[in-house]
Amino acid sequence: MLLTKANQLLDQNKLKEAEFHYKTLLKSSPENGDALFGLGRIALRLERFDAAVYLLQKACERLPKMLEPLHALADAFNGVNSPKDALTVLEYAKSLAINNPEPHYYLAQHYLTYGDLNKAHTTFAHALSMGLYPVTAYILFELVQLGRFNKEHNYVSNLHHFLTQTNNLRLKMVCYYALAKSYDALEDTDQAFNYFVLANKLQRKLSDFNTDDLAIFYDEIIKCNSNILISSADKQFTGNVTPVFIIGMPRSGSTLLEQMLANHSQFSSIGESTSISNNVAAFLEQKTGFAYPQCLNHLTHELVVQAREIYITTLKTATPIKPFIINKLPSNYQSIGLIHILFPNAKFINLTRDFNATAFSVFSNYFAENEPYFCSLVEFKQYHALYEKLMIHWQTIPALSIYNINYEELVTNPVEQLTSLLQFLGCNFEESSLAFYKRNAPVNTLSKHAIRKPINNTAIVKWERYKTPLLKLFDES
Repeated sequence: MLLTKANQLLDQNKLKEAEFHYKTLLKSSPENGDALFGLGRIALRLERFDAAVYLLQKACERLPKMLEPLHALADAFNGVNSPKDALTVLEYAKSLAINNPEPHYYLAQHYLTYGDLNKAHTTFAHALSMGLYPVTAYILFELVQLGRFNKEHNYVSNLHHFLTQTNNLRLKMVCYYALAKSYDALEDTDQAFNYFVLANKLQRKLSDFNTDDLAIFYDEIIKCNSNILISSADKQFTGNVTPVFIIGMPRSGSTLLEQMLANHSQFSSIGESTSISNNVAAFLEQKTGFAYPQCLNHLTHELVVQAREIYITTLKTATPIKPFIINKLPSNYQSIGLIHILFPNAKFINLTRDFNATAFSVFSNYFAENEPYFCSLVEFKQYHALYEKLMIHWQTIPALSIYNINYEELVTNPVEQLTSLLQFLGCNFEESSLAFYKRNAPVNTLSKHAIRKPINNTAIVKWERYKTPLLKLFDES
């Protein structure tokens, strides 16, 4: 009963409550593998990767035949920058269920994350040959994303067949996205757009809030982050590294810019870290008794120092430690004021992209999160307006170090744009930044397929192939 309740709370993302229940269960049953697994998953979500490794190793020892704890342990090893250990765990999981496509799928994802596209393709294809399982929808989606098909040999029939075999809405949605991507690659834009619409409509049904619900939250951010508050930051603080935040809308090119900078001798990256919102803000909420952003009105010097140390712990996970450490989570723009108070030396890179191109990229990509602005053009337009409103506020505060850069200009004139950006950061341009696609560092974003290719401008005009139906859909909404 206690375990069931804890798992339900975890599914609802009520991490503190779930943690309490798991720990209560362990008091009476210290060897309970399911409780250890639950605590390990919580540690993963909070990016406490060392703790996650410890907990999940113990869980795997007590649940020796279960695949889920092993897959989670692999994620934890990747979190502590131990890809060899992650690979060992994934290969072991595959050996436990050699005829089950699920561990093959996770192993292929590992190859994909680290840029070994050939091994990823081979492993996905082998998993596909094992028959129809729920994971087959995701296997087909990844094979389509890899793009190694043509009009004679493709996955369209596989996807249509799978759709006849499932009533699961999420699996249908994944297949719709894969079919849309397939028809797009096969240059059947009418069919592609129809399936993009179906996929977005189905995912919208799975989201449980509206973007309008965020308006008050954004107003509160503006209200709480006054010029006076932000100017109160400790100007004497310098720090051993400079935190760099790439911010903006999703699908605006943040992965490309991050990989370019991360291939520079002075930069390292912690990827899309949620540490500011999940760890730092949560700590301040707990200590002050006020939710973010109201908690900013109750900061003390001691709280600032403690919160700063939480993020410094996150920065130390970068491998290797460099003078500049990037966090490329786009939504960190919501926390610019808090970040500046903790790190007055922090730099912010606001990456923008043509609105229609950004909207189409969001519309045509599958985001695992069921958030309305990821699967509705109307909701995305509202979300974009909230982002612009907040960025206007930040730009009016002189103390904030914000650099604006445009994706289209970056792709068209990379040397010029990177030179100017690096000057803002206090660095010189290096040719290595243009060889970003040769990096074997992990990439976990939706761009993990495309980022392994040299810089190109194919994404700039892609939306124009769908201009008429896209703008019509905006008008109809």
